[in-house]
Amino acid sequence: MNLTLAICIYNAEQYIIETLESVMAQTMQDFYLLIIDDCSTDSSVDIVKDFFIKYPRQYKIITFDKNKGIANARNFALNYTNTEFLLFIDADDLLEPTLVEKEFISITHDKDIIGVSCWSQFINEKGAKIHGGTFLGEKEKSLFIEKASKKKLIFLPIHTMFSTNYAKKAGGFCISGFPEGKPRMQDYCEELDLWTRMSDFYNEGKAFITIPEVLYYYRKSDGLSSNHFNMILKMRYTKTNLLRRRSGEKELTFIEFYSALSAQKLKEYQRDAKAADALRNSVFYLKRKNIIRAIGLVLLSLWYKPSYLFDKLKHNSGLKK
Repeated sequence: MNLTLAICIYNAEQYIIETLESVMAQTMQDFYLLIIDDCSTDSSVDIVKDFFIKYPRQYKIITFDKNKGIANARNFALNYTNTEFLLFIDADDLLEPTLVEKEFISITHDKDIIGVSCWSQFINEKGAKIHGGTFLGEKEKSLFIEKASKKKLIFLPIHTMFSTNYAKKAGGFCISGFPEGKPRMQDYCEELDLWTRMSDFYNEGKAFITIPEVLYYYRKSDGLSSNHFNMILKMRYTKTNLLRRRSGEKELTFIEFYSALSAQKLKEYQRDAKAADALRNSVFYLKRKNIIRAIGLVLLSLWYKPSYLFDKLKHNSGLKK
């Protein structure tokens, strides 16, 4: 087997059966299934074991004795596997039956392709399709190489099948140099950081491509949002190190990066985060038919950062196709 499909779980008892059923329905089953349990406190592990008693197939489950966070779990999986390719899926998401097969065919068709992704559709907590999704990535190698050469961040979802060799060459998922305790900054945008570092291999002709087809269903929670500030910090950190690497400078740890931020920069990032939170929360109120509150939050988002709404519409509504 040249492929490992890995699922990192933490208290996923509500959805893990649906996800495993989605895995078992794949038209291509020639992959090693690895499940990393990040010290769940619910019945996730027992549910997984019972599922495979009922529906036997090869799988390996590894349980951490303490909670380490998603970046550590993903990095463990990367270092544990010895297959040529690795694909992560989240423990509450769903796959079209052909996802594994189509991504595998694409990544093995060309030795210069080191990552293959696809479009995704949002679903709600009940599994029903809702408006929006992620329609990111370049369809052709040449377009990706052009983008990478311009020192752009590589925004691709976690369900991107990738070369374990090049991921390890790029340093794997970054888990060191972060402050102790919570929030765990290494757990924000962990895939963005890895894809962007892997994009450095564009100068060897290596590329990521995206299959322009919805093959993945990403479950979105319906609650209020207030965590965009940490995501924005991590994105700026990733961009800073991208520029430093390409200019031959040593990368910064996150602690070094944060310590060097000016008060003005922090204020700018906070405004960006408030724009993102307001827009996300407007959807929450819109679904509850609180139109006045929803409109107010959209206007608030526009006041904080006018470009944020238009960028979101462009990338998450299927307009960029």
